[in-house]
Amino acid sequence: MTVTRRSFLGSALALAVLGASAQAQELTADGFIELRAQRVILDLLEGGAGSTQAWLLGRGPGPAVIRARQGQPLKLRFINDLDRDIWLHFFGVRGPTELMTINVPPGADHAVDCVFTPPDAGTFWIAPMSDQSRLRDMGLNAVLVVEEAVPLQGVSDLVLVLDDWKLAEDGAVEGNFGDVEAMVGEGRLGNWFTVNNRFRPKLELAKDSYTRLRILNAANVRTMFLLFKGQDPLLIARDGQPVKPGTLHGKALSLAPGERADILVIASEGDITLALDLFEDVTEIGYLTAPKGSTRPPAMPENFALPPNPVSALAASGAMRSVTLTLEGGIKGGLTAAMLNGQQRDLRTLLENGKGWAMNGVAGPAAEPLFAVKKGETIRLDIRNATAFAQPLHIHGHAWQVIGQDPPAPFQDTVVVPAGETVSLAFTADNAGLWALHSLVAERADGGLIGTFTVTE
Repeated sequence: MTVTRRSFLGSALALAVLGASAQAQELTADGFIELRAQRVILDLLEGGAGSTQAWLLGRGPGPAVIRARQGQPLKLRFINDLDRDIWLHFFGVRGPTELMTINVPPGADHAVDCVFTPPDAGTFWIAPMSDQSRLRDMGLNAVLVVEEAVPLQGVSDLVLVLDDWKLAEDGAVEGNFGDVEAMVGEGRLGNWFTVNNRFRPKLELAKDSYTRLRILNAANVRTMFLLFKGQDPLLIARDGQPVKPGTLHGKALSLAPGERADILVIASEGDITLALDLFEDVTEIGYLTAPKGSTRPPAMPENFALPPNPVSALAASGAMRSVTLTLEGGIKGGLTAAMLNGQQRDLRTLLENGKGWAMNGVAGPAAEPLFAVKKGETIRLDIRNATAFAQPLHIHGHAWQVIGQDPPAPFQDTVVVPAGETVSLAFTADNAGLWALHSLVAERADGGLIGTFTVTE
């Protein structure tokens, strides 16, 4: 049955004043949630045909899910049981600069504690910032669910992490990391689709309430075009920021790497088949099953929307300072030379050093930021994509808005800039510190498509 927005809104959800949907989490004796990077064997192939060694932020086999409450302190402890340093970032979280990107050295005696209060409710994720191609493709990530300060009543959560693994026939992750052709080309495209580290799982919806699907695309490069067969769900948030609720009208939900979306579905409307539109084919990747006897929850207001997060408003267009960022590199991307470690290098030298992309003529983070901002200033970013690929770009510590749209675009932390085009965004720099802008394609971030900016008091 296809659900129109009116019938959907009239059928099942109410805002609550009290109550919480947080699940119980194991805490250490001193009150921390522990996230441990470790090796885990997964059965990803169909019928137990092989095994996959993955690197997870948790015991597995499913993804790690951390639950917090907006406006309340969150205490996390990271322990690294791998044999290398891992730099982790809180994607989409507008927390303090010294904690949003952290280095976790190997060994339990080098545990790193993070204590902060999330300002925004929404769906976020924790993932590597260095050696992204390898660490992300090995499965190293966690979902951070920050529930609203005043939670929704009668709504159950179901986290869905979509991924495409690059596997050999025996299930092992193919180890051609650092491949230059992949770095300057499309990226490390996987060949095996999973939901929550499982092949075509069957996941049960809540029986007598809405289910809020918190969906993350954790793939290195693939944009997921997700279809919901059996229902026309309601989109209520993207990248952790609320949007005006609306159904998908049978179209695919597009999620670039690292993007998230929150969707509402109803068990009483029946089972849902999750499928990916691959343009040349459609493949089923999982199933959401409705328990027998599911009933409709209470009605909710016609004007339902998630409460806005405290994102700073933009200044008037005439009061914005303009900054232009030019993206170059990759196959047919026009890059002939760039600054690397403070020196101008030709393309051959760049490639020998694993770089093939640049922002404003700089490959990778430099000693000097791309631009500097004063706290409270609104910046207009004109991002010119001179490459041959669409580029999903992410901003740290802030949320931005594509400008020039009617009605106004929602705030997000990611934008996809089409090949050969320019997209204008604006954000108010309300979070002091050193921050990054970078591609969400893992190989391109490793390959130089990353830069920094500073916000000073």
